[in-house]
Amino acid sequence: MPGHDDVLAALASVLEPDRGEVRLLGRVSDPLIGNTADREVYVFIPDLHLVSPARRAHFGAYGFNHEASQLLARILGALAALQQRWVDVAEHDLVAIQMGDFFDLWREFPDIYDPGAIPDQAHGALRDVLYRGVFRGKPCLEAAILLGNHDTKGGQTLPNVRFYLKAFNRSPAPFLFATHGDAFDILERLAPDQIQEFIVYGVGSHTPVNKYPVDQWGGQAERTNKPLDQMRDSIVAPQHDLATVRGAVLARAGAPLPERLARVAQRPEEIDHRYFQKFYEAIGAAVKQYPSAQGLRVVVIGHTHQAAMILCEPPDGGRPMLFIDAGAWIEQCTYHTEEDQQVTEGSAQLAVIHGNDARLYQIRVPAP
Repeated sequence: MPGHDDVLAALASVLEPDRGEVRLLGRVSDPLIGNTADREVYVFIPDLHLVSPARRAHFGAYGFNHEASQLLARILGALAALQQRWVDVAEHDLVAIQMGDFFDLWREFPDIYDPGAIPDQAHGALRDVLYRGVFRGKPCLEAAILLGNHDTKGGQTLPNVRFYLKAFNRSPAPFLFATHGDAFDILERLAPDQIQEFIVYGVGSHTPVNKYPVDQWGGQAERTNKPLDQMRDSIVAPQHDLATVRGAVLARAGAPLPERLARVAQRPEEIDHRYFQKFYEAIGAAVKQYPSAQGLRVVVIGHTHQAAMILCEPPDGGRPMLFIDAGAWIEQCTYHTEEDQQVTEGSAQLAVIHGNDARLYQIRVPAP
């Protein structure tokens, strides 16, 4: 689709001078996605776990991938320029969604939260292109920032973010529901019967109205965040084996790509992802209260750092669901390329949806 090709061309404009490339980790191109509009192009930026340079020194070599080269900031800058070109010709709208665990306040402030202690220039280019540029006259994606469990400290969040959301959808007839994913961890520890209520509320409210008070979630960080003394090596796991991804093809604008590159099952109970069945059941409950949610076919999450694209396609006309775990820009991942080479490298993923074509990418840049 032209929207996808434009995005790939924008990525190539940044990556090719660095001998980088884009690999397709997952794709489902099928009308079952149920997106009736093709104006919006959705870009999902997964967990980043940013910390200031001073705090970064406490964690050794571990941290945000490609930090020195500002690769992600440059990529998003190219997408912001694409967004402006689309606006100028009234072609598409680029909708950027950062999936949470953006600036890691849990790691930044092991003791008392002091937002004034974060230098303005700390990841300044990245913060500008995501949300601050709109206040500073700079190119800006004006991204929706989802609230992750590392985005709060004592019930407070990073200053100047325009808004945080616990859930993102496109009402009144959503095909897409996005959330960080930690809500299930929190709710299961506190009140399991609230899981369906969380989904029902998110599906039934139009973004950005479905904002959740920060203090409702920030105070529970201790329940889902790994202790600081265990973070030198990783937050979730140092390496994620994307064993189901075989044949990750080179993705270039205009090049043919497989229409299906995903884990596929006929029943939700066949899928071993820790969150898939929970979302499938909770969305089923939401449909009972909001019939318009019957068309909700796509769920996107962060939180686990393990990129995945999973499709449940019941053979008897049951409700299908495409589940996208958007991955991360920290830790490492292992997968196989179409050349049947096993690759282990820093996780650097993006998910993109345009129309009924959903894709999951890994950004590759050779080590200097």
